[in-house]
Amino acid sequence: MSGALADVARALLRPGARDVTGLAAAVPGQLGRLAAELTAAGRAGTRVGLVTGVHIAWAPTPAAETDGPVGTAVLAAGLAELGADPVVLTDEPCAQVTAACLEVLGAGRLEVLPGSAGEAQVRDRVAALGLSHLVAVERLGPNADGRVLTMRGFDVTGSTAPLHAAFDLPGLVTGAVGDGGNEIGMGNVPADVVAACVAHGDRIACRVPVDALVVAGTSNWGCSGLVAGLARLSHGRRDALAALLDPQVDARLLAAATAAGAIDGVTGVPGATVDGVPVAGYADLLADLRAMART
Repeated sequence: MSGALADVARALLRPGARDVTGLAAAVPGQLGRLAAELTAAGRAGTRVGLVTGVHIAWAPTPAAETDGPVGTAVLAAGLAELGADPVVLTDEPCAQVTAACLEVLGAGRLEVLPGSAGEAQVRDRVAALGLSHLVAVERLGPNADGRVLTMRGFDVTGSTAPLHAAFDLPGLVTGAVGDGGNEIGMGNVPADVVAACVAHGDRIACRVPVDALVVAGTSNWGCSGLVAGLARLSHGRRDALAALLDPQVDARLLAAATAAGAIDGVTGVPGATVDGVPVAGYADLLADLRAMART
């Protein structure tokens, strides 16, 4: 990874719900690789797909979680600023929250797939979009047995449309952002590393690989890190991209997500938190990333 992005990658290792340093150590340089690919997509004006949404089925009131849609909205806005055409894909249980986040920043057309969609339907729908890149953000994927499990080992296969099936379409450059080992893209991390680094890792590890994986303390932070990377690589748009990393922007997005019914993926209850971390607990990280974007 270039020195210009190594500090961004290090900043993202702040723990959210867990220590992610072991997962990140298995994928060195991949943040830089994905940032470079997305910068190229912006310059070429191509269509980039962003896949997000986790349905917390075990919660007292099941709902989509705050981690994922918030960061996806920031990344979509960053890509649009560079000239790319972002399309955000999710499934029905996460559609309302994802739409609310996209509306805040006004970037990213939403495509919603039915929860009952099969793998062939997913592939056909995504292939028809004419994407150059496809990036998953905090989107759970299947383990070695084909089951989709939460960090607690709760099976959510039945309420998770198989959007992972699109990641083997020919011709796509693929990427992912994750923080727990059970997300699309974690196939880049050896299974024994996930097992050693994450509770229930031997059971929950997603085996879907991508071309480049970003590991962060929360996936929302990983998206902010990617936007900082886009700014570093796109000198003419640095101020506009850095503005997306203002902690107040994050607070607005999180408020919109919560108003739309989102809950914290760790606590299972609504509130202005991401993986148990309140907004005030990571505002300094966003401010640091904003400063990095401008240098």
